[in-house]
Amino acid sequence: MNIKLELLAKTISEVIEQRLDCLEIDVDQIVQTTAISALAEIQEVIQNSLIDDFTAMEETVCIFEKYHLDFGIRHDFC
Repeated sequence: MNIKLELLAKTISEVIEQRLDCLEIDVDQIVQTTAISALAEIQEVIQNSLIDDFTAMEETVCIFEKYHLDFGIRHDFC
């Protein structure tokens, strides 16, 4: 990455972090809602007997990507 962009990204991140401290945001509610949504989607994939294991894994990885969660380095088929 370009050094100027890295410095800009760091500064923007710090400013956002400082501003978030002033807002009344229920972080637990947001995280819990997102987590429950992701888990429900993953459960639906796992319970789908019409797809094979490879497809189930691929769809699970896509769900992780949808929620911007790190799914590791297993594969990237989405």
